[in-house]
Amino acid sequence: MNNKKLMILIVFVLCAGCFHEQTSTLPTSTQTSKPDKQNSGLSVISGENIQVHNENIHKPNVPTKAITFVNELQGYGITSGKGKASLMQTDDGGATWKPQRGIDALVVPSTLSFLDSQTGWLLTNESKDQKSQLSLTADGGQTWEVIAQDLPVLEGGKEITFFRFFDRQNGLIAVRNGKDLVLLRTQDGGITWLASNRIPMPSEGVVTFLSSLEGWFIGSSSFPSPSEKNKPAVTFYHMTDGESWEEAGKISMSLVPRALSFVDADHGFVLLQSNQQNRAQEEERQLLRTGDGGKTWSQHTFPAAFQPLDPNLQVSFVTTSSGWLWDARHLWKTKDGGLNWQLLTP
Repeated sequence: MNNKKLMILIVFVLCAGCFHEQTSTLPTSTQTSKPDKQNSGLSVISGENIQVHNENIHKPNVPTKAITFVNELQGYGITSGKGKASLMQTDDGGATWKPQRGIDALVVPSTLSFLDSQTGWLLTNESKDQKSQLSLTADGGQTWEVIAQDLPVLEGGKEITFFRFFDRQNGLIAVRNGKDLVLLRTQDGGITWLASNRIPMPSEGVVTFLSSLEGWFIGSSSFPSPSEKNKPAVTFYHMTDGESWEEAGKISMSLVPRALSFVDADHGFVLLQSNQQNRAQEEERQLLRTGDGGKTWSQHTFPAAFQPLDPNLQVSFVTTSSGWLWDARHLWKTKDGGLNWQLLTP
């Protein structure tokens, strides 16, 4: 009898351990609120409103095009005026800028990619008077060497939507070709480039890449709705093979994506604005943030008083906390992931 009681006790203890193990491994999704039914494949949560501080101490001459930062303090950009352009550098996060004398007059349009404070590439698109070319600097922009000319697909001055070197050898140029995207890739530091097949763009939108194969595209679309023929939406697409876009989800909203920045595979930021075609619509801007690779996005609204000069506002983050916004004249910086922005220009 004692042996039988002992066996029952052992079975009870083992089963209790099984039950405990099942409870502790419940998926996280069962412990969170359900996403909005109008959102497909991802969830959106409301976040705190954004604050913009317009009081600035410095009044620097800032670059107006092709701004790029390599860390929280060091960055480069191109300023243009009266038919000329020049390279500028900052060592204090954009508060002050100084001209670099390596190139006296740049050809516009041009764009930049810096790997660190010393190593960078300058890509000049084809223009009426000059073929496209790629230049390399190894001394922070003091001297430049042309390493490639007449790059494929860039004839006719086609729009360059993305340009970046991910390390010293591997770089990517995304070129809009009508309704398609063509990706130029290099594995030898920019000396030679291979063009991909045409990749259809799902709609009008913005694009960024984390590597030569992985990228994000976010565009305007619509939801089927019984009450509205075409309910406005924003659709997220993810690329992992360097060849095609896979839909990652939709958010029901009337704003359109204007700028996009990913720090790494998990952390991304999307700037959305009112559709400029609808003049009766009140100007509105929002920032969406993700920390889990695009599965969940927090939604943050800019104050109504924040009205940049140029509707083509750009955004760039180098860490999960440090980022910049800029238009044709002004530059703003955040140190807390986009919840507070400080104007750096007059």
